[in-house]
Amino acid sequence: MNARLEAFFGLDGQVAVVTGAASGIGREIAQVLADAGARVVVADRDAEGGEAAASELGGDALAIAVDIASPSSVSELFEQVAARCGGLDILVNNAAVFPKYAFTEVTAEQWDGLMAVTLRGTMLCTQAAALAMRRGGRGGRIVNISSCSSLRTLVFHNVAYAAAKAGVNMITKTAALEFAGDGITVNAVLPGGVQTGGQRQVTSAVQVEGPIRQPGRIPLGRIGQPADIAAAVLYLAGPGASYVTGQLLAVDGGFLIS
Repeated sequence: MNARLEAFFGLDGQVAVVTGAASGIGREIAQVLADAGARVVVADRDAEGGEAAASELGGDALAIAVDIASPSSVSELFEQVAARCGGLDILVNNAAVFPKYAFTEVTAEQWDGLMAVTLRGTMLCTQAAALAMRRGGRGGRIVNISSCSSLRTLVFHNVAYAAAKAGVNMITKTAALEFAGDGITVNAVLPGGVQTGGQRQVTSAVQVEGPIRQPGRIPLGRIGQPADIAAAVLYLAGPGASYVTGQLLAVDGGFLIS
């Protein structure tokens, strides 16, 4: 990477925490950030998968098991990051759960379980990261993985997930305003349909139908890949996006304009 590109995308010497990084989109994000020079912390409730991912990343990557729905577990994560890495520069809130529940059948327990991870977990990690970045005094980048489901209905039986991701959008905008004075930018990437192991597992368990499954609804003509999302995260996490905050960046092949 030449000096000019390094100034836009280089992350040498920075510490990045990626939640849900043991697999799928999070795993790809972790790899891209590591390739750009960051020391990556793979934060995942799958301890074994997290260790395997950190080992594959190589270098000084490390894995820390965390349940982002638990305030005490989140606090322990960021305490360990401070102790073992000496600070925090980047947080990517990627961890989420996305079971499909019919609108008239979703139970209060199912709703609360999804919200605890996908919405509350994002809030808890953002809060802890912002405090760590504020203490470090060098600003930082927070990138939330939301979804185009937060703006437009993609598939049926998605009310809980869509509502949670709409909440993530407002966490993004509110945090961007409140932490701007600390030099912390907060943005969100909104994937459309993305082909991952988790997505295939959901679609094999239930028949997923809806607008995004209709022919011609993705103008670019293909389903998204984890690398498409990771590329957007790299931009928002890097020096080149220092004047970008509070934004929702759709990476959806054009679905939202179709």
